[in-house]
Amino acid sequence: MMKKLSQNNLLFVGRNWSTMSANNTFANLLKFFPKSINVTSKDLTGFDNRFYRYLKNKTGNSCYSSLSVALEINVIKKSIGNDIKIIHYWFGDHDYYYGFLFKKILGSKIIINLFFSLEELERRMPNKFHLKSADLITCSGKAQIDYLSTFIDRNKLAYLPLGIDTNYFSPLSGKINRDKNLVICVGNNRRDYKTLENIYLILKEKNPNIQLKLAGSLKGKDKFLNYPEVEILPFLSEEEFKDLYNRASILILPLLEGGSSQTLNEALSSGLPVITNSFPNLSDYINTSAVLSFPPKDFKSMAQACLDLLDDEKRINLMSKNARAHMLNYDNSIIKKKLTIIYEDYLGFKICESG
Repeated sequence: MMKKLSQNNLLFVGRNWSTMSANNTFANLLKFFPKSINVTSKDLTGFDNRFYRYLKNKTGNSCYSSLSVALEINVIKKSIGNDIKIIHYWFGDHDYYYGFLFKKILGSKIIINLFFSLEELERRMPNKFHLKSADLITCSGKAQIDYLSTFIDRNKLAYLPLGIDTNYFSPLSGKINRDKNLVICVGNNRRDYKTLENIYLILKEKNPNIQLKLAGSLKGKDKFLNYPEVEILPFLSEEEFKDLYNRASILILPLLEGGSSQTLNEALSSGLPVITNSFPNLSDYINTSAVLSFPPKDFKSMAQACLDLLDDEKRINLMSKNARAHMLNYDNSIIKKKLTIIYEDYLGFKICESG
């Protein structure tokens, strides 16, 4: 029998990443459920002490930190006195470990969301004991479900893709006015800068007018010191990112490994064609003609694809339209609906819209 819950029966746990814009998945989650209770890193005044470090080290997982411990302690504090039925760790790959110890005391269901690539799950989370104790795991990629189902009941695994604000990240209205010589790379996480360098050298040789801009990337600055003509933009406002997506002709996204990618979604939603690498956890997002994917480190093929596209305005315009159409399927409103259906189908809880 379906049990109705008000929004204040929900508790969402997440951190406010300094590298994320205000328009991010966790911020949008809280907008979905404005009357929910939340625990965020903004609540914390200090979290680096010996006790927290001890609990962190006991997990054996490098992804779990003292900040994670502090968040979990705040979960207990905010749950006491409130009738919390669902505790959803939005960055569960980072911030969930000890929650299973107190879920029975609190009488809550624990859901954890995972964004990690398969490689990160192996490397950064060797101890996965805690995952088995969650009531439900929402995965940003179907490849995660296949991986986790080897040791977790598949009935406890649900696919919840990464959403995007398609109203905000959108192509410019009217005539397409992209810079035919501007290619960009955005972000730090999992970026393969050596491959990007090799791509750039080929592009520069074939097209001396090519412009490469690296946005939101401090690591990239060190990698491109020998190329003063490459513009490094480590800190951009959300509006500046949006403008860059609308002016560039191609997003080049060479990756070391593949997790869900906010950058990929933002670019496609803005109508920007993407050249990237093939990884299992990206397959759900790049299944469109607007994305050209290649084996990791295949810089020659990626560079040639860039050159071919830059010489074919008609194809770029078609890819731009396909990119936008593809991302409309990942609009935040659709993801919110998917999440509420997951709560209903997997936990038997119906969330009342009125709060």
